[in-house]
Amino acid sequence: MSCKSVIGVCYGPRCSDFGGRDMAEELRKMGHEVEDLDCQSLCPHAPAIRVGDRFIHKATMEKVIEKL
Repeated sequence: MSCKSVIGVCYGPRCSDFGGRDMAEELRKMGHEVEDLDCQSLCPHAPAIRVGDRFIHKATMEKVIEKL
């Protein structure tokens, strides 16, 4: 069993515009398993990234790494 969490990244238009797809690519380069999610209707909180069973609103790489 991997010790790394599966990360879900919203690929909706607003989250993508606010860097969600770029963060997904960076996380993949770091060796994390990243799931592309359909729009999660969290547009006011873009980008939205799920770590485990919780979403990080207005996600940054620092916030995501802290939750891993």
